[in-house]
Amino acid sequence: MNMLTVLAILTVLYFFSLVLLCEYRYQINIKLFNGIFICADLLFYLCWNVGMWQKGWLDNGFHTLENISPLCFTLIPLTCLMNDKTKEYSYAVLAFLNFGMLVALYVSPQYEYLVNYEYDATFVYTGEMVCHMLCSLFGIYLVLTGQVKADFERWVKSILFLLAIVSFGVFLNYVFHKSYFGMDPYGQYSIYMIDIFDTFGATLAAYYLGIILVLTVGMQVCVGLERLSSREERAKFARLFKK
Repeated sequence: MNMLTVLAILTVLYFFSLVLLCEYRYQINIKLFNGIFICADLLFYLCWNVGMWQKGWLDNGFHTLENISPLCFTLIPLTCLMNDKTKEYSYAVLAFLNFGMLVALYVSPQYEYLVNYEYDATFVYTGEMVCHMLCSLFGIYLVLTGQVKADFERWVKSILFLLAIVSFGVFLNYVFHKSYFGMDPYGQYSIYMIDIFDTFGATLAAYYLGIILVLTVGMQVCVGLERLSSREERAKFARLFKK
């Protein structure tokens, strides 16, 4: 199937699901839907990894720390094993990355789906696209169901948690000569496979800043959806009251 056709189908499915989440946010069974999102993420993340393995792209092992996306796809199922404190930080990250994951659905830096429209949506491409869509919906779902508050405190926690993980990856790069998150300190550093700066320090600082900006935009999206859903709920209640 053509790449644009698959993107169109996923776009319709995404916004249809988003409307349903906003409309029925108070009727959602949180435990049930948390399990549904976790199972769906596990399934399609496994499909993506199988597709990458078939193409020989997993020669260096599991790629959880390769960039932010696989980190989040791994983080979603792990939340069911976390204590409440760690889960709070993880949920904040997943919630406020909603917009970044939606953008990655169309312009994943490795495949550029929207640009490479002439290609077929193969197994590995489709697996990654669906993972991005699910991750974005899961983040919005967490806010709409009240599991994450779109406020300053959670925003700070999301930044601290995600920067801590990236910093840990950079530390591993120093010790084991890896290139997690594209930050190889020994002369091969890039932001999503694009060389921007001539020094490692400047590249890492720009990467940190980019993370903060994406989380900030995602928080604002959640605030807007909360207000929109609340306004619609008040209007619905007013109509029922008049009747």
